[in-house]
Amino acid sequence: MKNKIIPKKIGLTAIFVSLGLVLQYAESRILITPIPGGKLGLANIVSILNIFMLGGKNALLVATIRAFLGGLLTGGAMAVPYSVTGAIASVLIMCLSKKLFYPKASMVGMGMLGAAFHNFAQLLVATVMYGSLYVFSYLPLLLMLSLVSGATTGCAAQIFSERIFKAEKGIN
Repeated sequence: MKNKIIPKKIGLTAIFVSLGLVLQYAESRILITPIPGGKLGLANIVSILNIFMLGGKNALLVATIRAFLGGLLTGGAMAVPYSVTGAIASVLIMCLSKKLFYPKASMVGMGMLGAAFHNFAQLLVATVMYGSLYVFSYLPLLLMLSLVSGATTGCAAQIFSERIFKAEKGIN
């Protein structure tokens, strides 16, 4: 019985990595926010769904692989530390919030926390790379964007999870 679960998990993991990459790449090609470097973080939809479907360890693995490959694909080698650090911080805080607060904290709340911690982690990387704390002057603007982007990705994850649940149960 256990052998049947492993191929399914491997397949879903590959699908999650692929979906996350497609979303990250597509988002890098269109200007969604007027804030320099600001994005909706559509790949976080995949992270949230992954946390609920396959667990936090798998979500962390998928987010790390996706962020590494996506960083190379969309921004080159210099983008990788930002992308990977942000993705790891985002998934970790979303896993923690699910463990401690779900269902009181919804997927929308998880998305908002994930977006905020993603931005904070990226600013930490910038601080190390540039050797200056002045990059944190950008934090209030990024946190405001996090509220909108996190709510958007959290809502999308909630909608998709309901549809996945209905599809698994065979409900139309």
